[in-house]
Amino acid sequence: MKYWIGIVSLLFVASCQMGSSGEAEKFKTIMLKSDGMVETLPDMASFQINLNCLDKSIGASKKCLVDKSTELNTKLQSFGIGKNDILTTSVDLNKSYTWKNNSNVFEGYNASTSIYVTIKNIDKLDEIYTELLENRNLDLCCLTYSHSKIDSLKNEAYLIALRKSGELADKLLNELPESKKEIRKIGNVEISASIPDIESKNLRADKNEEIYASPGKSISISKGTVVVNASIFVEYQIY
Repeated sequence: MKYWIGIVSLLFVASCQMGSSGEAEKFKTIMLKSDGMVETLPDMASFQINLNCLDKSIGASKKCLVDKSTELNTKLQSFGIGKNDILTTSVDLNKSYTWKNNSNVFEGYNASTSIYVTIKNIDKLDEIYTELLENRNLDLCCLTYSHSKIDSLKNEAYLIALRKSGELADKLLNELPESKKEIRKIGNVEISASIPDIESKNLRADKNEEIYASPGKSISISKGTVVVNASIFVEYQIY
């Protein structure tokens, strides 16, 4: 497993606000953006199987599709694939025409369906996919890879990003008059800099930490590996 961390930092100095004593109350903050990446081998794969039947009779076309689907499900389960990992999305029935002699010629009724298959034991993928591909009655597509512990990998990427942001903050403090830091906010979307207020003196990082969540794509496939990315913004108060 490889980790790659990219850190981009932004430095903000918060503005001032008058306290109840009439004196200007000040504090400084550092805002850091940290990007963490976890790369590992996939342990799952999924693909799509398309079934089609064409016949002059609607009933015959539908029966053909049912027979093919039943046969395919039996075949997939013989590979050890669970029923919950075989998903039939929909069944379509349409008229089919072909262009001949400058006119549309009715071919018959086309019944079709798509079945999504998940392979949870990736060691069996080559055997299963090859055997299905050799079947001329099946159309396979959309092979993708994933990992069964994506949530854990995501959490790990966040922790790496947080740790690296702290390391960078320490390096920045070596170049600044301030020498200590406290976390004020953490978010995985961009957060605004804090503004001093009257109660700021009594707030600690563990009590004033704000977490923001945002859905988004963070998983990619590259060179036979699963790559999970996580980005966080961390605001440190420095003093």
